[in-house]
Amino acid sequence: MLGFGGRCARSGLLLAVLLAGPVGAAPAPACQPSAETHRRIVLDFYRTALVGLRPREAFERHVSPDFVEHKPDVAGGSREATVAYLEALIASVPRPRWEVLRTVAEGDLVFLHATFTPAPGAPPYAIADLFRLKDCRIVEHWDVVAGPPAKQLNPNPRF
Repeated sequence: MLGFGGRCARSGLLLAVLLAGPVGAAPAPACQPSAETHRRIVLDFYRTALVGLRPREAFERHVSPDFVEHKPDVAGGSREATVAYLEALIASVPRPRWEVLRTVAEGDLVFLHATFTPAPGAPPYAIADLFRLKDCRIVEHWDVVAGPPAKQLNPNPRF
């Protein structure tokens, strides 16, 4: 007879303990940090926030609460200030368009070379974004933005 007492109960308890693993063992992480994983996280963030024009969603999914923004145009340099800045930027231009051209990932850093075009037919801006990740979350961001040149002296394109 199976019941809560006796040998069957003790065997069931032993099986449950063995399946659960060592006491105090941490669960397997949902994300294994690597340069390639970080690259995929940043690309998904960028595509959601800027290409998809949904910065708040991207920040909720991929950005640490203690995120630090180094862009001088973002007052306060916080996560919420960056979301507000991007939402205002998107609302202020007719049909903004971002395009990722290339990426480089090394350790906890991901670099993007991208273009930003504020409206159809407008000349594009060159963007260099650098992201730092920790525990598969974006924790820091720097960028360099170059507006369209008044005169293209170099025959080699920026893109």
